[in-house]
Amino acid sequence: MTPTAHALAGRPRDTRIDDAVRRATVELLEQVGYLQLTIAAIAERAGTNKPALYRRWPTKAHLVHDAVFPPQDLDAIPASGALRDDIRTLVVIGLDLLGRPAARAALPGLLAETAADPALEADVLGRAAGGTWTWLQQRLDAGVEAGEVRADVKSTTVFELIAGTAFVATAMRPLDAVDDTWIDDVVDLIMRGIGP
Repeated sequence: MTPTAHALAGRPRDTRIDDAVRRATVELLEQVGYLQLTIAAIAERAGTNKPALYRRWPTKAHLVHDAVFPPQDLDAIPASGALRDDIRTLVVIGLDLLGRPAARAALPGLLAETAADPALEADVLGRAAGGTWTWLQQRLDAGVEAGEVRADVKSTTVFELIAGTAFVATAMRPLDAVDDTWIDDVVDLIMRGIGP
């Protein structure tokens, strides 16, 4: 085995630490908010140390994003075959994710920190580029082929419409006010916007 291959093999990462750190991050976010959240406090709550966290996540923003917005398993997103139903599913997923207490606590600080650092913003958004975003692109491509979606519609725009609407709704409305009627109204607007 070459020295490079030996160095790359290394000891496998302990996923129990990853899970404990993510849980601790979510719990502390809900208790103290993003600005008061520290890597030291997360490490202590998770029963590990700061170097272990920094080996996995280069910054607090990376860790918070990973803990609060984990990558979506594409197989976990049900595809009904009906474009409107699939768009509705994404709106419901967005509301659920952004309406969680940890997300509501994390987003203002996370957005401010990434907006002030373009490299950090690109890195964090790059980590989010798979999952739901990929699924939506595939679904819209199928919609274009079926004549349900205009060819010039960009998945990034539709994703931003869904995420932005869900963010504003969960930040400004009581959660019980975001009901099925509200969801259907939003989906109808999106469908009219992307249709041929």
